[in-house]
Amino acid sequence: MTRVGSWVLLGGLLAAATARAHPEGFHVRAVFTLTKTAVTGLVVMDVDGGERCELMRAGADSNRDGLLSDDEKRGLERRLVSMVLRPLKVGLSSYVVPLKVQEVKLNLRQDVSVSRSAVSVALLLEANHPYDVSPGMHFEFETVTPDGSPVRLEVLQAADPADRQPEPDFRQEVDSGRRARVRLGLLARKVAQADAGAAPQPR
Repeated sequence: MTRVGSWVLLGGLLAAATARAHPEGFHVRAVFTLTKTAVTGLVVMDVDGGERCELMRAGADSNRDGLLSDDEKRGLERRLVSMVLRPLKVGLSSYVVPLKVQEVKLNLRQDVSVSRSAVSVALLLEANHPYDVSPGMHFEFETVTPDGSPVRLEVLQAADPADRQPEPDFRQEVDSGRRARVRLGLLARKVAQADAGAAPQPR
């Protein structure tokens, strides 16, 4: 998946999280795309408007003027990113995948005041893994949400990053603190087919 395609999808995730939100809760949705040797993750955490958001905004308002400056917004962003990353565990058949943050987007709903308006953060995560996938391998995902709510997880398997429409292999809610395991048989078959197509034909 290209970087542009990733952020188009991320925008959709952010809108979807807002549309499904209900009062004063955390909503986390994650989409991971796996290729032969790489993992890309799109993770959105939406915090519904209410007292919790007001306290978060107030905590970032260091000069107590009731408005969030650019520096204060970055401080709030760092706090939200930490809330997403600290409990997040991603692996391939027990091998820990060291995800790196490539981009972050903070959404304050066009409201920079210390108010009860909702806030959201979206992260683009990427990592390479050292082993080609095989039919017996599994993608593993686990996290703990701040309020114990489930995570909406989607896993897509693509033969290479240029595959713009990978097939969803897993799409469901995962309980907070529970490990989800998704078998990578589909990806292994795609890679094998791509490798066979790229191999020189016998004369």
